[in-house]
Amino acid sequence: MSSSPVIELIREKLDIVDVVREYVPALRKAGRNHKANCPFHNEKSPSFTVSPDKQIFYCFGCNEGGDVFTFVMKIEGLTFPEAARKLALKAGVEYGDDRSHAMTEADKERLEIKKLLTAAAAFYHKTLFSPAGEKARLYLGERRLSKATVERFELGWAPAGGKALMDEMKKAGWSRDLALKAGLVTEREGGLVADTFRGRIMFPIRNQAGDTVAFGGRVLDPEGQPKYLNSPETVLFSKRRTLYGLHEALPRIRKSAKLLLLEGYMDVIGAHQHGVDWAVAPLGTALTAEHAGLIGRYAKDTVVMFDDDRAGINASVRAAEIFMEAGFYVRLASLGNGQDPDEYLNEYGREEFEGKLAEASDPLEFRMNLFFKGRKTPPNSQEKAQAIAVLLETVAKQPDEILKSEWVKSLASRFGVEEASVLKQLRKTVVEAPKAQKGGALRSVNDIPSIERDFLRLLLRDPSLIEAAALLEPDDFSNMLARRLFESMRALDPAERAKAPTALIAKFPDDATLIMELTVADLGGETSGAKTAYGAIRDLKMLKHLSLKRRVKELKDAEPMTPEQFKEYSRLKTELNSSAKDI
Repeated sequence: MSSSPVIELIREKLDIVDVVREYVPALRKAGRNHKANCPFHNEKSPSFTVSPDKQIFYCFGCNEGGDVFTFVMKIEGLTFPEAARKLALKAGVEYGDDRSHAMTEADKERLEIKKLLTAAAAFYHKTLFSPAGEKARLYLGERRLSKATVERFELGWAPAGGKALMDEMKKAGWSRDLALKAGLVTEREGGLVADTFRGRIMFPIRNQAGDTVAFGGRVLDPEGQPKYLNSPETVLFSKRRTLYGLHEALPRIRKSAKLLLLEGYMDVIGAHQHGVDWAVAPLGTALTAEHAGLIGRYAKDTVVMFDDDRAGINASVRAAEIFMEAGFYVRLASLGNGQDPDEYLNEYGREEFEGKLAEASDPLEFRMNLFFKGRKTPPNSQEKAQAIAVLLETVAKQPDEILKSEWVKSLASRFGVEEASVLKQLRKTVVEAPKAQKGGALRSVNDIPSIERDFLRLLLRDPSLIEAAALLEPDDFSNMLARRLFESMRALDPAERAKAPTALIAKFPDDATLIMELTVADLGGETSGAKTAYGAIRDLKMLKHLSLKRRVKELKDAEPMTPEQFKEYSRLKTELNSSAKDI
């Protein structure tokens, strides 16, 4: 966690809870902390915790953690200076020239990767308009994309040979290792490398700021597989947190607070060409909770329109459920004729397309319409029961109790059954339980004896209690890490103790995850100062008692004892008996 007068001023002016909530709207108060599903990994049970007291975040599921700068860096793929500049604007603080702020080696590498990806996008775009890109230009023409649209999205062509980009980058002085880290080349057996994208139309993928962070490539050879290929995950790029077209769509989304979620690159590009410039798409993957959180930051009115085939319909329903789980409202739309959005727009135009968007319905109505679509006779009793059982899975995932109640009424009315029966069946519907988290760092935390662990948590929450710990020595802790942390906290200047977690993380960077977990861990609800002090004193006495007990056992096991050891044994035995009375 970096520090300077400017950085400290930004920290003072911003509350991490407010900043995180902009990215994670579902963040809710839970005791002293705030919790939500983690934006850095997929989970159904909240393990992401933000501590307003310590101004840090930590996820017990994936072990990501840090301060407000770390959070913005991770969620937006920024270097520290970039995140600091962004937060400085938010705080109303003059950040100054980036050069006046130290950059880590990791920051420098991220910037170099961005430059390399920008250069690669320019190479692919230039190649599209070379003789080698003729076939790709013909395809884009068949898809009725204008030159202005091709320029706006900087579409390109990756030559079919295996070294075109690599040779170009080498001439420009870029290293093989950096190209590997950027995902532009792939290492093969024997250490040989080749271009990741070959014989593909290239779609630069940009972050919200407009930086190229990855690529998508569509193969033109009918035998080529896969049809679409995305860059691998890098320090700049995560498919789970990236939406294609968001940079281009943001101006309109910010003005209108509406967003259209389509299925693929060409759908988004075609929509923008026809003026539907609030369209974005996930990157060849199912919608994630991270996507929903990102969308929720910008849009209040979200419509999902995936393909009309079974896979697209299922993906639409699942996307709606993810939005519901994240606490957002969403509507689903369908073209109903089997065409892709860009095909429909080319044939019928924007007005007809927006008419289809206006017909979008909530997730339950969408599914009910699918069930009744094309039916010439009413469903029989068994068909009703089966359909209602399936539809109640969607109802059960709706967190809004008022809306859930209205959905029960809609189901009963549409199928012509008693509302009480639907409600009774809903109570039997089991929503899939979240899988247990695998505890990576959790095991190392649990290596610390519980009484030592709880005492450290008390000190990290209220470092002023260190004064009450005068009778303890580092050796009274049986765990080496607990011993080091206690010793370091005791050595802190009184003025620094309020920022003990930050100081400890700086001193023990390898144990940063564990320190953050100890800091944000719930001690069992709100705890008054008196109760905290009482608990600390009780734990102090118990720690001392256990320490004496361990030493007495060590001496007893060291038979035959020396006279000095016997003298110490007798003294400690007396102290042990006395301490037992105080517990």
